[in-house]
Amino acid sequence: MIKSADANKTKTKKVEKRKIIVFIIVLRNIFTESSCGKKKEKIEEKVTNQENKELHTKFSKIILASSSDIRKKMLNQYFSDVVSVPHNADEDKYKRRIKDPEEMALTIAKEKALSVLENYSREIIIASDQILICENKVISKPKSIEEATQKLLFLRNKTHKLYSSIYVMRKGKFYFQQVKEALLYFANIAQKDIELYAKNNKETVLATVGSYKIEENSKHKFLSIINGDLETILGFPINDLMKKIKHEK
Repeated sequence: MIKSADANKTKTKKVEKRKIIVFIIVLRNIFTESSCGKKKEKIEEKVTNQENKELHTKFSKIILASSSDIRKKMLNQYFSDVVSVPHNADEDKYKRRIKDPEEMALTIAKEKALSVLENYSREIIIASDQILICENKVISKPKSIEEATQKLLFLRNKTHKLYSSIYVMRKGKFYFQQVKEALLYFANIAQKDIELYAKNNKETVLATVGSYKIEENSKHKFLSIINGDLETILGFPINDLMKKIKHEK
């Protein structure tokens, strides 16, 4: 009986020892994976910073034919010297004349770039535009809070399309152009809530074609994205432009 008890104790100790060894191995693997993950993140961050540094070197000065803060911030992620200048394009003229929204958005962006070309003929000029279509109607930036309120009431409980364009010139010549689309749904918000939103967010409702900012959607919860990426909804599709610049020698 004593031998049997001793044997059981020995067996138990061996099992416990194995468990400890397994636990140590698991911990070591976890720390190794964590360390590798951090190293990988640092390497990726270093590569991104190096790529952005190369962009700064290639194009020292960028002229943005727009007064949009969000567009300038997006460009500042890639370029060290971004100068915003007001364009002189007659947007309404092209909205009346052109029916196709893609062509409309691209033409207006091109005209914005051309309108500042005389003063910046040796620089990179980037211009963009965004067209909002709902029930086959072109929705433009409102000129008053009342107009913005009516526009938001029209958009509610409907889908609408955003056509975002970019047109780029380099040393007076065409360099790049693109139009991208996004489809969104505007929730069925109560009229009193829309009126209150317009009253309390004057800068936003008067500065954008949709009278909303997608970056504020987590707060207001007006919008659902059906398809399209963030840069298109923001009205400034520049990712493919950056890829083109990065791959140039």
